[in-house]
Amino acid sequence: MGKPRVPLDPVADLRHRLARLRGAPIAKIRACVRTWWADHDFDKCPASIGKRIATAMIEHRTIEDKLAGIAILEDAVSDQLRVTDLPGFAQLFDDGHISDAVVVDWFTSKVLVALLARAAGRIEVARQIATWRYADTIWQRRAACLAFLELAPAGDDAITDIALRICATVLWSHERFDQTAVGWLLRELSRGDPARVDTFFRRHARFMSKECARHAVSKLPVTQRTALLAHHKRATSIRR
Repeated sequence: MGKPRVPLDPVADLRHRLARLRGAPIAKIRACVRTWWADHDFDKCPASIGKRIATAMIEHRTIEDKLAGIAILEDAVSDQLRVTDLPGFAQLFDDGHISDAVVVDWFTSKVLVALLARAAGRIEVARQIATWRYADTIWQRRAACLAFLELAPAGDDAITDIALRICATVLWSHERFDQTAVGWLLRELSRGDPARVDTFFRRHARFMSKECARHAVSKLPVTQRTALLAHHKRATSIRR
C-alpha cells in the first residue's frame, strides 16, 4: 500500500495541522512539523524551499505558526543556514513578525545561536548580528544580546569585544526587555572574563536598571558582586 496522499499546498497543510494544536507545548508543535516534513518529502528538496516555508510560517499571526516556522529552521535546515540569511531574518523583525518575548527568545536560541555555534564564518555572523543593536525595535536588539549567551562564557576575546559593544549600545534603552537581555549577556560574559565585565559594569552602571545590574553580577564572587552593586547604587543615585 502506498504512502497516503497529502495536500498539494504544504503551508496550508501545516497550518491545518497546527490549528488542532492551539495552546499546545512546543514539543508537540515540533513533532507535528517533523511528521509534516516527512509526509511532503522535503528532505529531497533544496534547503531554500524549507527556508521560504519557514519564513512564510513566521509571517503568520498565530504563535503556533511562528514556532512551527522556527522549528523548520532549527530541525530541518539548520545546517544550511548562512550569514546571507540574516538580512531576511532582520526583515522579519522590521515587519513586526517577531515581536513577542516567547517567539523572540525561541528564535534566538534555536536559530541565531545555531548560526554562531559553527566555527566557520563565526566572526562574520557575529558582526552581522551585532549591527542589530541599532535596530528600532526592542525585539531585534534583545535578539542581538541573547544570540551570544552560549558563546559568552568561553572568554574568546573577539566575541567578548563584540558582545560588550552590543551591551554598551543596548543599555541606552530603558526598556525592560533590553535591560534584562544585557544583564543576562553580562552574566555569561563574567564566567569567561570577569575582569572585563567588572570594568564595563563600573563604566556603564548609571545606564543599568537595578534588575539588569543584579543579573550582570550574579555569577561573580560575593565580595565583587557586593562592591559592584554598591557602585551601581551610587551611580544611579546621582542626579543627572
